[in-house]
Amino acid sequence: MNIQKTRQYYDRLTDADVCDCAYCQNYVRKIRKTYPELAAYLDQLGIDIEKPFETIPIDLLNGKMLYSGVQYVVMGTPGVFEETSAGRVSITVTDSHPMTDIKENHFVIEASPVFLDWTGN
Repeated sequence: MNIQKTRQYYDRLTDADVCDCAYCQNYVRKIRKTYPELAAYLDQLGIDIEKPFETIPIDLLNGKMLYSGVQYVVMGTPGVFEETSAGRVSITVTDSHPMTDIKENHFVIEASPVFLDWTGN
């Protein structure tokens, strides 16, 4: 795992690189305030919580959208990465994700489950 390269990767991403569907935009607007422990943990890895690689919205439950998983790219290899949790959210390495088209060594982690107030657009 290369935290410096991961941070550089996220620094290069712009708002235009994040999906503009209502589910992803709801996630971007709400995640940092709703899950500060997750935001802090991901920041330690060099990850910007507001720039997910993939979100997996499932269902609206009592006014909250359930994301069964939210995926982030981490540069390097997962050698020293340990699966963990941040608050109520588990963080694991996943091989089930869309193609990244990244040429350098990298892997994808998934945070789950995530429940966010739904305002939709």
